Amino acid sequence: MKICVLNCSPKGNLSITMQAVLYLQKWFQEMLNYDEFNIVPAFSGTVDEKIECAVKNADLIVMSGAVFHFDVHSSMGKLLDVLSDEYHDLIKDKPITFISTSGMVGDTLAHNRFEIWAKRNNLMYINSLSLESSAILSPVGREELFCWFKYVRAVAEYYHDRNMPEIKTQGHVVLLDTCETENSKITSALETAKKRFEKSGFTVSSIILRDKDIRCCTGCQSCFSNRNCIFNDDWEETFEDLYLDTDMIVYFGELHYSTLGSCYKTFLERHASLGRSGIEDEVIKSYFFVLDAKADREDITEFKIHCEVFDGLNCSYLSDICEIGDNDNIIELCDKMTIAYNSDIMSQNGFLKNGIRSGFAAVAANVRNRCPGDYNYFKEIGCYDEIPPSPYVQWIDNADEAKKDREARMIPYKITLMHLEGLPEITERRKNKGVSVIERQKAAVQLFELKRS
Repeated sequence: MKICVLNCSPKGNLSITMQAVLYLQKWFQEMLNYDEFNIVPAFSGTVDEKIECAVKNADLIVMSGAVFHFDVHSSMGKLLDVLSDEYHDLIKDKPITFISTSGMVGDTLAHNRFEIWAKRNNLMYINSLSLESSAILSPVGREELFCWFKYVRAVAEYYHDRNMPEIKTQGHVVLLDTCETENSKITSALETAKKRFEKSGFTVSSIILRDKDIRCCTGCQSCFSNRNCIFNDDWEETFEDLYLDTDMIVYFGELHYSTLGSCYKTFLERHASLGRSGIEDEVIKSYFFVLDAKADREDITEFKIHCEVFDGLNCSYLSDICEIGDNDNIIELCDKMTIAYNSDIMSQNGFLKNGIRSGFAAVAANVRNRCPGDYNYFKEIGCYDEIPPSPYVQWIDNADEAKKDREARMIPYKITLMHLEGLPEITERRKNKGVSVIERQKAAVQLFELKRS
């Protein structure tokens, strides 16, 4: 596969994102001999002859760039406009994706802009990646990068031949109907997805949320300390049916004021009994929706942010959010989810993971006497650790010092790159999927009480 990497970073070869691209090149070109990487400087914001030639010959386009003020860099934004306005015929049949390495709260805006640009121009968009800068120095971060690119390559090949992917290991998909009343479009879409997943080899089950007896949370807070809800209804059984032994979940619903409506919200609110630490499992998720009579296009953008916030809390890979149209786009998204499953793709926790985690960690610390399970969870993942200041940080007064500073930052990345002798080891996915999340949370609280006594 010929891969064109357009390096849109203002730091050029001193970009940390470029180091991530060099990792990919070493794995997939030098070690696996799968691909041919053509890395092209593209910071000028214009399409020169070199860029045009590289894009023309590519089977996959990767935009590599920085996130500036929560958006793509202005130069990259200019390049995107030029590509879509003046060179659309050049890129229209090319799978395209975006990678950045800041991994901060605002990255979601930059990646959403890229996705909107690609989809509005009818391009073959593949889910992009925002990786924390320091993460690629660790085995876990490199594993996430490797698995993401496996997924990108597989989707690019899928776009080329449109063959239905078959699962490599046995998996289970749950389809969740969140509508208040039966909706014929949703019912039809759910059936289409069920047939497609079953053809790919999954076992598939469906849950109709409106048929469940789930009462509204009263905010009594009794579950905060002991993880026991005062209600004895269908919530626990529904939750276990949704998550226990599940690899992928597809949500279906009617978009109502940027969310899926009160039936689904009632179900979500009862998740409070699990605490703010989330579900702690890797589950690939996607959302299909239809617009209600009052919804507009702005609701779709807001809904995407809402999904990323909630999925960011629940350690889940957010595959896509798709408005229900014809069966083709339903089938395509089901196939992309299957490819993500086959690629051992790491959970990205949404782009908002750090902001959400930090915020909930602060709440748990403030009320830890009532939320021991939450406090323990965040303590174990290091949310309360103090980070010592770096002794190497210094003021920068001129361009020469800035260049030396950037060169110094690259040293650990280049050293790591030199010592990459093999491919990343892929950790076992969903190792706790057959263990009850509810029982696990209760056991954690009981253990805390035992230690305290």
